[in-house]
Amino acid sequence: AFLRHNDPAAGLWYTRDLPAIAAARGLADVAPYFIDAEAVPGAPRDPASAPVAGLTVLAFPNSHLSYAITWYALALMVIIGALIVVREENRSRRN
Repeated sequence: AFLRHNDPAAGLWYTRDLPAIAAARGLADVAPYFIDAEAVPGAPRDPASAPVAGLTVLAFPNSHLSYAITWYALALMVIIGALIVVREENRSRRN
């Protein structure tokens, strides 16, 4: 829902739909995978002469500390809530 739709007529591909790309290019018997070349500094980036390397960028944010703090804070809140419930039950039994 967040990606744009591929436009085979214009040659614009926003997702790697290999069967659709092969059909648009008139290719038959295409492998079900793709190979992404590594970018080399100074290499030509002309898609007419060769595939453009380095277009796949994988960058995962390192949010482990904030996740750990969040989950430990949630665990602490559960423990505090449980202690409050136990304390209130003990009070109601005494009265």
